[in-house]
Amino acid sequence: MAEAVGLTAPSVHERIRKMERGGYIRGYVALLDERKLGHDVTAFVEVFIEHPRYEAGFIQSVRDLDEVLECHHITGEFSLLLKVRVADMGAFRRLLIEKLNSVRGVRQTRTLIVLATAKEQHRIKIA
Repeated sequence: MAEAVGLTAPSVHERIRKMERGGYIRGYVALLDERKLGHDVTAFVEVFIEHPRYEAGFIQSVRDLDEVLECHHITGEFSLLLKVRVADMGAFRRLLIEKLNSVRGVRQTRTLIVLATAKEQHRIKIA
């Protein structure tokens, strides 16, 4: 890395440490091949929460679910958008019916099943 940016290794190491301390680097992860691990179904689930007072409870519920990879507040008809990944359609059905739709305040969900992924990136470009 040092060679690529034209700095010494200790300089690069110190810059990385400063970025970690400043919160720019939140952590490190290994990117796994989901399909090789048996997680073949990816879906986006739109969730309509009937009243804002139920949102915090729902969000806490999905934080505890390993199948839910992302949870976003969104604009539009629905309140939240979830990205989920599960082994198969049976696992998805159980997640949707037993774990998501059963949470207090969930009025409606709408699901989009991913057929193929053309791009999925885990990095951002910095100037």
